[in-house]
Amino acid sequence: MLSQLFSGIAVLSLIVLLLILLLRRLKQPYFIAYIAAGVLLGPQVFNIIHKPDVISELGEIGIIIMMFSIGSEIDLQYLTRNFYKPLLISVVQVVLSFICMYFVGSYAGWEITTIVLTAFTISISSSAIVFQYLARTGQIKSQLGMITCGVLLMQDILVIPMMLALNFMSGAAVSAVQLIKVCAGGVLMILFLKGALTKKLFKIPMRKEIAADHELQVFIGFSICFTMAWISGWFGLSTAFGAFASGILIGHDKATRWLGSSLIPFRVFFMAFFFLAVGLQLDINFFIQNKGTVILISFSVLFINSLINTILFKLTKNSWRDSLYAGALLSQIGEFSFILMTMAASLKLVENYTYQITLAVITSTMMLTAIWLMIIQRLIFRLK
Repeated sequence: MLSQLFSGIAVLSLIVLLLILLLRRLKQPYFIAYIAAGVLLGPQVFNIIHKPDVISELGEIGIIIMMFSIGSEIDLQYLTRNFYKPLLISVVQVVLSFICMYFVGSYAGWEITTIVLTAFTISISSSAIVFQYLARTGQIKSQLGMITCGVLLMQDILVIPMMLALNFMSGAAVSAVQLIKVCAGGVLMILFLKGALTKKLFKIPMRKEIAADHELQVFIGFSICFTMAWISGWFGLSTAFGAFASGILIGHDKATRWLGSSLIPFRVFFMAFFFLAVGLQLDINFFIQNKGTVILISFSVLFINSLINTILFKLTKNSWRDSLYAGALLSQIGEFSFILMTMAASLKLVENYTYQITLAVITSTMMLTAIWLMIIQRLIFRLK
């Protein structure tokens, strides 16, 4: 008798493959197939996957490996010289998002906690989706790609104070020890990176021997990536930030750049689980009952985020073409917004309706990113 796990993997692989072949023909990104597979395999359709929490945890591994791979491709010198641009764009974006949501919330009668949470949620873009687009188009090492990657990294860092703010609004006590750990962790990570890159504090022994051994490459890569991610998480920082920092260390040394490429198959595999988890969390019945509201809010979010980011990129001396494209790239709501919304629900800051509508909007903006980018690219072509 076949085990449930074996049957689930077989059906999952077949459905994902069929959806990928369809999207390949339509020239659409594959993450849409993963989300759609999550919806189909979830409890409300075929009911094949019964443990979405396990899938979600596997998806977090995909985020960590992806950030490690991106870090290995980043030109740190350029990012350091232009550090103020991503920081300025990220911070001002949060402020402008709050202003927009304040006017919307005041008109709709929202509480201040809902306004703040909504502003936090829409101001975080999807690193997984944006990095896929930049890598696929070969723009990840371009000036636009570097600034966009910097913005995504700053957003990931800003998630930490956002979480602390949610704890404060719920009345939960944030201990002084926790605050000290976060601040100390951030400072230590920056000092370690600076020392490792300028004074060569970090070196892998037997690099010539390891370069010829693929199995060693994989496990050395995993060790460096997940150790840095664990250290970062222990300090209260984002695990993705630690993985990104470890990727920078690897990418800075030409002799060890093979580590990033060695983990590509694992990144693809585990990233698929992240998007599967997104599809699994979507309540189909709720979506159908509120489809008009969800679609309207989703396109409003895409438009608002595109507008805000386009203006900010233009103000930081990018061309109109690059600014419009970057605005469209960063228009969707990201994976860390799921974490913020789940945390807000556990702290009882939002009702079930707000929680479900937000999850539906986050998923919809991810699914609509390809269409929105196509619209903006045609606009750019006409302007040109």
